[in-house]
Amino acid sequence: MSIDYSRLAEIYDIYVRVTQDIPFFLRETKKTDGSVLELMAGTGRLSLPLLAAGVDLTCVDRSPEMLVILRKKLAARGMIAPIYQMDVCQLALARQYDLILLPFNSFSEITSQADQLLALRRIYDHLADGGRFICTLHNPVIRLKTLDGQLRLIGDYPRSDGKGRLFFWLIEKLDSQTGIVDGRQFYEEYDEKGTMVSKFFVDTNFALISKEQFENLASEAGLEVTDLYGDYGYDEFTPEESPSLVYVFEKRSKK
Repeated sequence: MSIDYSRLAEIYDIYVRVTQDIPFFLRETKKTDGSVLELMAGTGRLSLPLLAAGVDLTCVDRSPEMLVILRKKLAARGMIAPIYQMDVCQLALARQYDLILLPFNSFSEITSQADQLLALRRIYDHLADGGRFICTLHNPVIRLKTLDGQLRLIGDYPRSDGKGRLFFWLIEKLDSQTGIVDGRQFYEEYDEKGTMVSKFFVDTNFALISKEQFENLASEAGLEVTDLYGDYGYDEFTPEESPSLVYVFEKRSKK
């Protein structure tokens, strides 16, 4: 795994508070009356809003620890959804889906091109005829600006028990030879008196995937680009300005 989520599952929701993509995915799921598969679902940051909106959702993630948190959240809210612990590169579910989602730039955690292609092929096989696949990636031009090897404080957050703070630091640097970003995430927890109660770090890596590379892999897997946006407001993608690559693919019929 490119990130050891077993170390992070219990605190993940404290510092991951991204919500700007949720309205986009809610709108996209409304375009289908069929089944939806969310890959790399984690602790349910996106899953819960989709389920609350009545989406017929199945969730997949590789980390058992993250899925424990997701199951607890569903139980607490009286929600039910099929949940599978599975690597997207080895996706093997006994059905196809009308829409498959891979949000939050998580595809980049698949670091080798061979595995990226394998994952896209498994996604293709799990799409129903005419089905769509939505995947988001960092825009390398913009993301490169933060990959300078400098230590940054990403955020200071209240702990989950409401007593004390969690500080999240990050340092990242691109290996120009491999296209892999190596990083280290630092976490410091303090109680309400300002006494440190825990401190640890987690090493990370992800692939900085170019637009051309991703589109070539997707095409080889049988996926055809129908839309590309530069953000979650459906703005046109511009290489020098857009923060993201928000792809919509359709399953191309095999000849």
